[in-house]
Amino acid sequence: MIKVTAVNYVKEGCVDEFLAISKELVEKTNALDKGCIRYELCRDVNDPLRFIMMEEWEDQPSLDAHMKASHFTENVPKFGNLTSKPSELTLLDKVF
Repeated sequence: MIKVTAVNYVKEGCVDEFLAISKELVEKTNALDKGCIRYELCRDVNDPLRFIMMEEWEDQPSLDAHMKASHFTENVPKFGNLTSKPSELTLLDKVF
């Protein structure tokens, strides 16, 4: 199992647009991507401009296919103008 966190720092005034794009990405990923166990967007309770995409995948090939899917390749680049710095991506292997 592969776990992923993608931290995004959204610019003030851009949250609504970021959420609209993220909602489409989350819905399509959960509906269409084989091997997706969990794909959800969370908001930091201490920083309302910090959003974390929490992901769980059956395996690396499933994650690789997701990153090539049209709903990913079309939506993720849109985040660039809405965020204050590049996304912080972390890949994790479950230990216990």
